[in-house]
Amino acid sequence: MIDRDLTNREKLIMKCVWAENREISIQDLQDKLKEMFDWDAKRSTVRTFLTSVEGKGFVKIERRGRFSYLKPLVDEKKYKREQVLKFVDFWYGGSKVALIKAIKGKKLTKEKEEYLRKVFNEPEE
Repeated sequence: MIDRDLTNREKLIMKCVWAENREISIQDLQDKLKEMFDWDAKRSTVRTFLTSVEGKGFVKIERRGRFSYLKPLVDEKKYKREQVLKFVDFWYGGSKVALIKAIKGKKLTKEKEEYLRKVFNEPEE
């Protein structure tokens, strides 16, 4: 389990790193941030955020010659799954059915609710 949460800006950085699906230089990261999120961040700003992201164990920064490269250490799918589970635990008391009800915006039929409980393997509330 991932112990530390990312800030919103750190999440943008990680989305760019994960989108590359390979090592990425800080210059390429800056370009990607601009392209994906219209964030024209200065190198020093990106470097500050990267120090934090590295400290949280999400990336490894490797210096080679004049350039630094980032390598993701946390799998994107694993991170997203853990974030969803934390969200459901906090806002819906761990009930995935309650989350679906909130998304749907109205009461589910008994049959649909029972089906969801079976799918999610949840006890009745």
